[in-house]
Amino acid sequence: MKNEQVDRRRFLAQWAALSAVAPSSALAFAEAPRCALTGEDIEGPYYLANAPRRTTLIEPGMSGTPLELEATVRDTRCIGLARARVELWQCDARGRYDTAGSRLRATLETDARGRFTVRTIVPGRYLNGATYRPAHIHCKIHGPRGVLTTQIYFDGDPYNANDPWYRRERAVSLVHGRDGFSARFDAVVRA
Repeated sequence: MKNEQVDRRRFLAQWAALSAVAPSSALAFAEAPRCALTGEDIEGPYYLANAPRRTTLIEPGMSGTPLELEATVRDTRCIGLARARVELWQCDARGRYDTAGSRLRATLETDARGRFTVRTIVPGRYLNGATYRPAHIHCKIHGPRGVLTTQIYFDGDPYNANDPWYRRERAVSLVHGRDGFSARFDAVVRA
């Protein structure tokens, strides 16, 4: 929302400046706000197609801290993408992936404004060679012009700095809530 407000203000400022010095026909050339594409990331070895359609990944008896992840999928014109298919997968609190089933995996669809919410747990970390991977959630978004495969990271993870795939722009802040954490992620795909 904050970036959207900044882009809107910048557009209006450009529009006002242009209209003050240019004839109205030149206004057609004023550039509309743009959203920056979300960076690609590795799919990793644990992707499994055909995850169940659901928005709650927490199962009875599952350990881990609850996390409510809210997200919006937009195109490069900053317009929310309705009915975009999103696949999510992650490891459990101990850093283990379910490699045969659908535990901590989901397929879902964005609403009319490009939004979705999923209830899961904060993922654990796992050893990758000589170092640990930071906590992350894998995300595959099927947009109108292809598929974006990326990962959602968490601010403050002690392993972010040493991870070759971590990028700050894909990190979310964990906000303490009454029942665990919440976080907000925005993704931009090609229009």
